[in-house]
Amino acid sequence: MCRILVAAARSCGRALPSFAPALAMTLVLGLVAIPRAAHAGPIPLDTFLQFSFDGAGAAAGCAPDDALGGFCIGSSGTPTVFLDAPAWTFVAAAGGATLSVVDAFEAGDTFQVFDFGAAVGATSVPVGGVDCGDDPMACLATPGMSMGVFALGAGAHSLSLVALAGSGLGSGYLQVTGAQAVAEPASLALTLVALAAAWRARRGCSDPTGKGARS
Repeated sequence: MCRILVAAARSCGRALPSFAPALAMTLVLGLVAIPRAAHAGPIPLDTFLQFSFDGAGAAAGCAPDDALGGFCIGSSGTPTVFLDAPAWTFVAAAGGATLSVVDAFEAGDTFQVFDFGAAVGATSVPVGGVDCGDDPMACLATPGMSMGVFALGAGAHSLSLVALAGSGLGSGYLQVTGAQAVAEPASLALTLVALAAAWRARRGCSDPTGKGARS
């Protein structure tokens, strides 16, 4: 976008306007500040996403979406999607988002939630002898299953899970509900600002007085 200003000035055979350096710096800083969705594990919102774990330790996605993930038995009811390798990222809109995490199949596992490496919270203590099956909606409705609901603020998030107590190979689900922020319109707005500045510079070439034609 800075090149737009330079090209406009050169086409007139004039130096850049005095405001150009400050405007160019503003545009550059604006572009840097715009949040962009990460490409390592971006996740869809309002969808139940399945993860795997093997005893206590870091959770992974499900094979084959995550080459290092465990084998997962998908839901036989509610539609779900296998997660790829963590971290799992998204950008929440101004209203923030809500994260739900629940264990599946036999109870006995609990999870610590992290966002950019900072602890967000842990799921509830499970009750032994409970089995909710493979459907995340059924698991959320089953007393005794380890689950948790966490409020997340607006902006970028990078989620990961650690199984605090695991009973061998297992899987669970997470779901993020809310609106996904869209950064592209901000980039478009900055581009329009640069084009408007270039137009003003070119207009100044044809009308050095800056008064313009009057009828």
